[in-house]
Amino acid sequence: MLGIEQKKGNDEQLCGRMIAYARILPSPDAEPAETPFDDMIKNGLLTLEGDFRQAEHKPSRREVNRAVDAKFNNFLKTMEENGVELPENLDVDAMRERLHELSNMEVIPIPARIGNFNNEEDILKEDADIYYIGEFIGANQAHYCLTTLPIYYQAKYREQAKRNEMDMLNEMLLQFEEGDFVNTEDIQKDTEELFPKGLTLNTFMGDLSKLLNVRVIPFLLACESDSEYDTQIQLFYAFMKGYPDQKDIKRIDKALRELRKQSDSIEARNLLELSCKRINAIYNEDSQLASELLKQIETIEN
Repeated sequence: MLGIEQKKGNDEQLCGRMIAYARILPSPDAEPAETPFDDMIKNGLLTLEGDFRQAEHKPSRREVNRAVDAKFNNFLKTMEENGVELPENLDVDAMRERLHELSNMEVIPIPARIGNFNNEEDILKEDADIYYIGEFIGANQAHYCLTTLPIYYQAKYREQAKRNEMDMLNEMLLQFEEGDFVNTEDIQKDTEELFPKGLTLNTFMGDLSKLLNVRVIPFLLACESDSEYDTQIQLFYAFMKGYPDQKDIKRIDKALRELRKQSDSIEARNLLELSCKRINAIYNEDSQLASELLKQIETIEN
């Protein structure tokens, strides 16, 4: 679209972090004097990156409306105390409703910043959806393009997230109607395979922490051969397909493989423990704990 080339990622499943870059050619009429973009360009590349995965907590519509009502009522009370009369044609209820509408308008922020990359190879190593917008003579027009692309990207990312939530809800409703929900005890009755066929996180009702620590991890560590492990870990991936941050699942897989080779690996054991805790935190919608655990994980990995 418009000459934009996707260098990495999948438009049908955006990861939430994007990098866009342009190649800047020398402008024939450029003055020797410095321009505002000089410090942003490195080796002829102007780069912008944005991470939209960590959504800030937003108050509910009801909370916003209550806050608006409190301020509006205080405003009316102050006017009354000061002897200020409202215009005869002023509809207070209509004004209140309009304030509610304005306060609940969804505005898309643009948490994007200039990237710090020396070359294209470094950009392509990043874990992100990466877009190349082409060559530009001078940085002015390139900067316009780069700063508007995150708006479109974030809107598409949010739309995909909403659709995924709807699909998950529909799947849960269908399973509820069919009575196919499974709890921790039901899974533990099956000793031949890690999970019953067709079971996913969306149809699981129970203690996920107990499932991971009592069933999944011991089962995978006890696999007698690598081929058996490969088969069972794929069942784990399939079960967790509805989990929003697949990096945690891959991290558990990597840690388990390391522990199967070297059972006394402290780093692998710590990563395994923290990843399981983070999955449980996200499953229970404890975003603060999930963020704290991610910082601990990144400290170990870095």
